[in-house]
Amino acid sequence: MAKFPRFLTLPIAAVMIVSACGGGGSPAPAGGSTAPGGSTAAGSGAPAGSGVTGATITVTSLWGGSEQEAFQKVLDEFKAKTGNTATYQAQRTDYSTVLQSKITSGSPPDVAIMPGLGFLRQFARSGGIKKISDLGIDPASLEANYPPGILDTGKVDGELYGIMVKFNSKSTFWYRPDKLTAAGASTPKSWDDLKSLITTLQGKGDATPLALGAKDSWTLTDWFEEVYLRQNGPDAYKKLFSADGDWTDPTVSKALDTMKEVLTDKNVPGGITGALGVAFTDGIAQVFGTTAKADLYYEGGFVGGIATGQTNKALEIGKTIDWFDFPTFGGPGDTAAEIGGDEIAALTTNPGVKEFIQFMTDADSGSTWAKTGAIISPVKAVDASNYPNELAKKEAAQVAGASAVVYDGSDTLPAGAPDMGAMLQDVVQGKDTASLLKTFNDGVKSAWAGEK
Repeated sequence: MAKFPRFLTLPIAAVMIVSACGGGGSPAPAGGSTAPGGSTAAGSGAPAGSGVTGATITVTSLWGGSEQEAFQKVLDEFKAKTGNTATYQAQRTDYSTVLQSKITSGSPPDVAIMPGLGFLRQFARSGGIKKISDLGIDPASLEANYPPGILDTGKVDGELYGIMVKFNSKSTFWYRPDKLTAAGASTPKSWDDLKSLITTLQGKGDATPLALGAKDSWTLTDWFEEVYLRQNGPDAYKKLFSADGDWTDPTVSKALDTMKEVLTDKNVPGGITGALGVAFTDGIAQVFGTTAKADLYYEGGFVGGIATGQTNKALEIGKTIDWFDFPTFGGPGDTAAEIGGDEIAALTTNPGVKEFIQFMTDADSGSTWAKTGAIISPVKAVDASNYPNELAKKEAAQVAGASAVVYDGSDTLPAGAPDMGAMLQDVVQGKDTASLLKTFNDGVKSAWAGEK
């Protein structure tokens, strides 16, 4: 089994963010002047606007709502630059199953956005997606567009199948500045500070200040990952989410017990049972909606774009919406950051697919997307001026200043692994943790063995 990269060291991530968001941005590679269609000859192997025009392809992902609206701007730019059309198809549930069914039936979408590295490995090894080289694109020609190591996340058994097109920090904890100001409270630095803040807000009349959208169980995986990373450090984190990980290790149950110190019935609107019926976006609305019932919400940097672009367009950055770094524990991972990213992959070699993949690797697509405030672009040539607000700029700076950067752990697990989020839903309901972890560990070990 090929060792798949699950950890981005600081030099890689720092170069990526500084290049994308630092002063002035990075110039195009030498000899890579902008070609028709907006791509660079050095960066993409051929101009995105050359070759096929007038083609129509389909692109699928999990995104809906404001995330879909942001991505549509990228698709519109693709049509304007190349003369080709990319039609978006959202698949909000059972993504892997539905995608596999379409592949098996012989009617796959042309391009798919893979929400996790486990998905990418699964479809690459089953033959469901194409190598980048199968499109007539030399993977080496893309290297200049990215910091060293970024393209490695899309490699399976040494071959490039996917390309990271966007990412967000998972180390952002969102809050209502006006509510904290009214309570005479400040943003917490440590975990104990967070617990004290919750108590303070409750004392000021906000009975359940911590929103939780646990119906979408992946939100709980992010909670666990952040706590585990900070308590144990990036090396232990990397090991846990690899084939060598041991989910029965005491550090795992300690992190879960820590989570449950704040994820309690008294802190969460509707209690834990109620939160298990609250979708991710509804959790955002509990804090940032027009009839807010909570003050705090933990999730990644993408919350900002959803909250301001979809939940409540009247929000004011710094006044009614902002975020602080995930609280610390005095452990080896306190200054680390976690990111989640998505990989683009081709499922067909139909006309227009090559042009779309090329377009998604250049500054035109990255800049268009960055301007929406929904993502941070890994493309080096995307200038800092493209990020529309302080929320996005601060997010990029957070990752750039981290001592280490790790990839979303649950997204690196094998596609055949048990549902980590479902296991955590049982944990927060008070079911036997040791038994749950033993069963989960056995299933993960079996799934890793199946990838060999």
